[in-house]
Amino acid sequence: MTKVTIVGAGISGMAVASQLPKNYQVTIVARDLPGDPESLAWSSPWAGAVWMGMADSSPADQKMQLEAFAFWWKLAASNPESSVRRIEMIDLIDGGRLEDIWYRDHMPDFRVLSPDEMPEDATFGISYQSIVLQPMIFLPWLRKRLEANGVVFQRQTVTSLRELAHTQQDVIVNCTGVGSRHLTDVHDAAMEPVRGQTVLVKSGYNKLFIRRGKVDYTYALSRLDGTVILGGIKQHNNVATSVDTELRRDIFRRIAANIPAAFPSSSPDAFEVVRDIVGIRPQRSSGTRVESEVLPGGVKVVHAYGPPGGAYIWSMGMARRAVELVHDFVLATPVAKL
Repeated sequence: MTKVTIVGAGISGMAVASQLPKNYQVTIVARDLPGDPESLAWSSPWAGAVWMGMADSSPADQKMQLEAFAFWWKLAASNPESSVRRIEMIDLIDGGRLEDIWYRDHMPDFRVLSPDEMPEDATFGISYQSIVLQPMIFLPWLRKRLEANGVVFQRQTVTSLRELAHTQQDVIVNCTGVGSRHLTDVHDAAMEPVRGQTVLVKSGYNKLFIRRGKVDYTYALSRLDGTVILGGIKQHNNVATSVDTELRRDIFRRIAANIPAAFPSSSPDAFEVVRDIVGIRPQRSSGTRVESEVLPGGVKVVHAYGPPGGAYIWSMGMARRAVELVHDFVLATPVAKL
């Protein structure tokens, strides 16, 4: 039986596990596991977890993102208990142009917003149907399904991939995210921690709103359960986990300026706060890494980490490419794409 060890139990690692053949013996090894008490040591449970197309994506990257969207879209209909929901996305892209929106022909109900649908200072915006999910529900749900199919979860802190060679696996899949910077036999200096800060508030707002481009990155992500995540910020190489109160006030100000119909006041007292969230997510300055490598000693490794914008956007698409590379190792011949 082919043995595959996946390092990392976030969305990337579990997505890979879900795409491997059921006759493979699959083990997921990680320091943090789905269902653990709240911890800021890993990023998957804290993600906004929505889908939006990433700018400047290569054709290969576009394919992975669209495959991921197709998976989420179908799951929202087939398994609502997973927390995945279909929802309208309002996507403002300052300085954007329609011809640069590579996913425009693939998104349900895609349209360009009129000026009266946007803030006065916004230059370009689009709307389409997307998805949203709640990681604290989805990750344990997926773990349960994987375990039912024979996937084994094992808690272990890994400092190098070669230390797993004693398990006599055929292939190791590296889904460690920012951990790839610290693995002694990977040491990917392109991986960096990025601090994010958000506020979860009670609200009946029922859309996804994101503004990106030339102004501060701002979003309101409805969970469709009476709560909305407000953000945000991207602070590179910052691992502070305490709440920045000035940034919190600035988030409220930007939200009120962009969505005044739903959030008419920027005063902190006008928001019914459920909790503040500070999370550290991984980002790779040189882009997504999905490739195979043979380490000294003949250890066969497939790397699958570092997608910009968050792994939920790439998820099953990146996983399918990683599984192709696993098959290449196992069969020693190219295989048809999944």
